[in-house]
Formats: sequence, structure tokens, C-alpha cells
Amino acid sequence: MASTTFNGPVRSEKGFQVATKNTTTGAITTRMSSGMPDLTGLSISDVATASTLTLAADTISVVNYTGAAAAACTLPAATAGTIVVYAQAKDTAGGTATLSFDCAGSDVFATGSVIESRGSSEVTFDTSAASETLLTFTPADAATNLFTTGSMIAFIVTKMAHTTLLQKWVVQLTLLQVHLHLHHNN
Repeated sequence: MASTTFNGPVRSEKGFQVATKNTTTGAITTRMSSGMPDLTGLSISDVATASTLTLAADTISVVNYTGAAAAACTLPAATAGTIVVYAQAKDTAGGTATLSFDCAGSDVFATGSVIESRGSSEVTFDTSAASETLLTFTPADAATNLFTTGSMIAFIVTKMAHTTLLQKWVVQLTLLQVHLHLHHNN
């Protein structure tokens, strides 16, 4: 097993993978490394809740969904390198109507993409199956929602260079965190 230390930024146009080896079978499983993408340079759009919303590419869409009425968000076409960020503007304790995220056209979520949800007041997760195009958040009509004001969901399109996989949306959920990009001049 090799170990490498870098002195400077590490960049990748095709994303980063974490590999896990099963100690019994030797099978290797890979997944995208987690974490919010760098938000530097993304546009910001204040989007009023509606029954249907189209989220823009390379944009942070700030949405005032509360759970009082259902909202169906459609992602743009999946193109490698595209980032879409859904930012929650208000508390989601206003009802139990769903907030859904649907892929455009024949696009799909990467198998195993996860979004937090609620089963009454208990945390549940909607996990995408193979070829799935829809992920759904269902709030509890209570203050127990973890996904609330300031939470963000990032949808990222990656295509690994060494595979023949189609480009797929990968989901990253960040709850109540602030991401800053700092630059130090020497």
C-alpha cells in the first residue's frame, strides 16, 4: 500500500474515488469521496417555491419550501462537471408535503445516492436504486427535521475516465454548514 503526500492543491476533472477492499473475498468496491463541492463562482438564484421547479446548472438555488405544499425540482441535463446546489431558505416544519428531485430526460442518479427524509419524526433515507431518476424528502410536521434552514443538497455530475458508465448525478447532503474558500497570498 502506497502513501503519498502532496504540497499544493490536488485537482481532478473526473472526481475522486474511495476504494474499499473486502478482507474475505478481496472484492474492491469504489464510491465517490463525500463532501460539498467548492461553491466558488456558482451563480445564486432566489427561487420561490412552486409545484414544479427547474434547477439551473452551476447555480445555488435558494428555495423557500416549507412542507406546506409539494415541490418537484427537475435537475438540468447531466453534463460532466456540472454542479447544482439546492439551498433550504426556511424551516421545513410546515407540513408533510414532499420535496422531490428528478433527473432530466434519461439521466439517472448514481446507484446508492442518499437523501435524508422522515418517517413521522424518525430519520429515514431515500436511497437510489440502479437507474433511478427520483429522490424524495418527506418532512415531519415538527421541529425534528434535520434538513432545515441553511441546509444544502449538492448534485454533482461525474464520469470516471476508466469506465464506460454514463454520466450520473451524485448527491451530497450538507446540513447547516458554511463552506468558505480562502486564498492565502505569499
